[in-house]
Amino acid sequence: MNITGHPLTIRNNHVLGEHVVDPSIWRKDDLASSDEWLYRLSDEEIDGLIKMAGRYRKNFGDDPNALLKTVRKDFDLGTFGERLTKIYSQLKNGLGITLLRGLPMDDLELIDAAAIYWGIGRHMGTAMSNNPDGDMLGHIRDEGRNINDPNHRGYQTNVTMDYHCDQTDIVGLLSIRAAKSGGLSKVVSSIAVYNEFLRRRPDLVGVMAKPFCWTKHSEMSSEEKPYYESPIFNFLDGKLCIAFGPKHIEKGHLLPAAPKITAEQTEGIRLMEQICEDQHFEMSLERGDIQFANNAVILHTREGFEDWPELERRRQLWRLWLVQPEIRQANPYILQWRNGVHPKGTKLKVTLT
Repeated sequence: MNITGHPLTIRNNHVLGEHVVDPSIWRKDDLASSDEWLYRLSDEEIDGLIKMAGRYRKNFGDDPNALLKTVRKDFDLGTFGERLTKIYSQLKNGLGITLLRGLPMDDLELIDAAAIYWGIGRHMGTAMSNNPDGDMLGHIRDEGRNINDPNHRGYQTNVTMDYHCDQTDIVGLLSIRAAKSGGLSKVVSSIAVYNEFLRRRPDLVGVMAKPFCWTKHSEMSSEEKPYYESPIFNFLDGKLCIAFGPKHIEKGHLLPAAPKITAEQTEGIRLMEQICEDQHFEMSLERGDIQFANNAVILHTREGFEDWPELERRRQLWRLWLVQPEIRQANPYILQWRNGVHPKGTKLKVTLT
């Protein structure tokens, strides 16, 4: 039983304009009163993962790019394997959000942490690049960018971001260092948001199920259009799969080649944001925490933060994008980046700093 009181398999056939029943539906009080989404590593599991990292370094050396040559069987998770099965089930058939706590970063070199993180991810899916530089571990940190620039992304700033999902099936975030203050992670069940949206404004549901224009943030080859199209509410194979990112959409419609956003589309986006804020749950990502989310059923954001003045102490997370077609049918938003974010000729790589 999950915290909604339903077996993990209970869901109805999802139809546009009708109330959805799904095990991924929850509200903030549900997560606040349960730790079903929180998995704490035991000493035995930590020991096994550290030994796994040691075997990786013995077999492949200390070059992080060697991770690109590995396959699933190169990572024996030991006793953690059973725990990961539960985590994956929670992502696919349950709440859609998990937090793994307890990776002892103070006792690990970065290459060890990368091997553990990559190995866990390799057992759930296939990693893909998540920026135009070909990074397979994306670095989430303040690089002084402008969140309002159509070519910049929110994760490159320290300001409060909008509620969104990432462009892959599963997203992982490993906290390498926390900010001096702020930066809380906020998550919300996008399927619960849909039901509340339907209750408040059934007249706008159809608008949200039609294509919006999303900017590519210049992460494309020169011959491509600077935007792509995807609905927010996607009903695929009897399941609701939501794509959302207000800045992503608004920047897309501002591009000269794209149609202007309509008043109804803007009204729908603003309502989605309001419901997200009403229903979200906050969690702190401590050093060594790994958050995993199913992007079809979870929206996330983070609050603005104040960073440390010293470069070596500044907030940093590693982002891992995982392709796992079995978790939910991919909507057009996810399919756009199915092969990763890398223009032609970009070399894939893994960097640790």
